[in-house]
Amino acid sequence: MNISKELLDKVIAGDRKSQIELYRQCFNVLMSSAYRYHNNEDDAAAVVNAAFLKILTKLDSYNDKAPFKAWIKRIILNEIIDEFRKNKKRKDLIVSAREDYPEETAPAEIDYDIEAEYLEEMLNELPKGTRVVFNLFAIDGYSHKEIAEELSIKAETSKWHVKEARKKLKLLLNKKLVKLEK
Repeated sequence: MNISKELLDKVIAGDRKSQIELYRQCFNVLMSSAYRYHNNEDDAAAVVNAAFLKILTKLDSYNDKAPFKAWIKRIILNEIIDEFRKNKKRKDLIVSAREDYPEETAPAEIDYDIEAEYLEEMLNELPKGTRVVFNLFAIDGYSHKEIAEELSIKAETSKWHVKEARKKLKLLLNKKLVKLEK
């Protein structure tokens, strides 16, 4: 992603065509982040649009010494966290009734070619709160302490969600592997 300073200056000046061009150039980066947290295109697009509005309103504060892509990714992640806090009840994060998944193990040291689409499907099968915590931890690199602060939960709750996500993903992967072996 290579955004020119000239385009950014035009956007800051309020040029509509430049705003549309910036949206077009940022869309794939923003949407790929949003899809990791939302099951459907409408929800993902809504968070992308809200994040892009923040990008437009805060563009004059962008420091061009930092990569633009990293800056907009941070904005979309903050928007996803804010949206999650506003729209979801604590029930998504609070562990009230644990789902126990049977302990199954995958064959050791075997490489399987799993399509990215299937991996996305597996992530989408996780409960919403667990998926958010897992994505923040495993994909976006947040620590349990940072997740706890961002989502107003305990670090132990964050750890539990990551552990449960791994169990569920392992189970789903084992099911896929059994189908592939047949």
